Amino acid sequence: MLSARRDYWAIIVTLAAIAATGSIAIHMLVPALPLIAADLAIGEAKAQQVVSIYLAGLGSGQLLAGPMIDRLGRRPVMLAGLMLFIAGALAGALATTTGLLLAARAMQAAGGAFGVVTARVMVGDLFGKDRAAGAQATLMTIVLISPAVAPVIGGSLADLAGWRAVFALLALSGAATLAAAFWRLPETVQAGVASARSGLIASYAKLARNRQFVLTAATLGAASSGLFMFLGAAPFLLVHRFGLSSGEAGTALLWVAAASIVGTRLVVPVERRSSALIIGTGSSALGAGIALVLALVGIEGVGPLIAPIMLLGLGAGLAGPVAFNAVGFAEPGLAATATSLAGALQMLASGSAMSVLGLFAPIDPLRLAVALVITTSTALCCALARSRLASARG
Repeated sequence: MLSARRDYWAIIVTLAAIAATGSIAIHMLVPALPLIAADLAIGEAKAQQVVSIYLAGLGSGQLLAGPMIDRLGRRPVMLAGLMLFIAGALAGALATTTGLLLAARAMQAAGGAFGVVTARVMVGDLFGKDRAAGAQATLMTIVLISPAVAPVIGGSLADLAGWRAVFALLALSGAATLAAAFWRLPETVQAGVASARSGLIASYAKLARNRQFVLTAATLGAASSGLFMFLGAAPFLLVHRFGLSSGEAGTALLWVAAASIVGTRLVVPVERRSSALIIGTGSSALGAGIALVLALVGIEGVGPLIAPIMLLGLGAGLAGPVAFNAVGFAEPGLAATATSLAGALQMLASGSAMSVLGLFAPIDPLRLAVALVITTSTALCCALARSRLASARG
């Protein structure tokens, strides 16, 4: 366990940088989607696949990463993932066709998946069950700072130098993170322990029988689907419907990320008095409901689009750390496998939801709000069911 404040922050910041690689590659590129669509002469739905394919790769990559981390250890998988992320970013910068760009995004996503799972699992290794929720919240706070400013940086850079420059910057940030991880992070499992695990199918079957795990993973998947559907559709609404530039669209999205950061800082005080998972999913459902009412009465604009979704971002910040802490300790000896499976289901659900929403392009505020109400209400119902199950067992 860590006790020294200096060691605590050195480890947390490095883990946050690793975990952030996966999300930065989404948020930094989102404002540039209209530019990609114009440059490659593709429609909105095809351009959104740059995000949805990444989410699918982030999800499927986590399915592979979890068992590897449990068997091979944290450090080698972490370093390999960062190198794969860098390679994918460089390939994206050089892609000349939509197919090559999507393949590069899949490669980049696989590398990001390894880092995301490793960071979450190492928090549990280092801080233990009692301190892990607070440490996960601190980790997510720092992680969200990068995605908060990433849309602004990505949008401004795309306006100045084109969307390929965004991939180049992602490659540079990945290289810096790789250097920091190599020097600062040791292995966090004892030799021999990581390899002494049951078979993959048996592990998944055990998790599938764990109702607490299933309901928590379902909550994550539904809540994340709403947020990513908004992130995929919002740039086109902000640019094409409301006349913003890519940089201005990134600044508008900054408010949603800022709300998520606030949510992570409320995790510990809320958990002392209530359930951050229920309060968080309730906040998201409330925001989606307000967005639907505004759309139905015809109130449109940047403010009416962004303001209700800040409640959704706040809810994601509240619910996320608690949910991942819960799945990490769902089954003894399967921390990485459980975390990766939950993360995979979260990303696969989000990517699928974005693909379905893309079928209704061009998206308007009403269609988006209806989709958000469906996903956030599902997340709240799953969180309430999980709470009732825990009460019945307690």
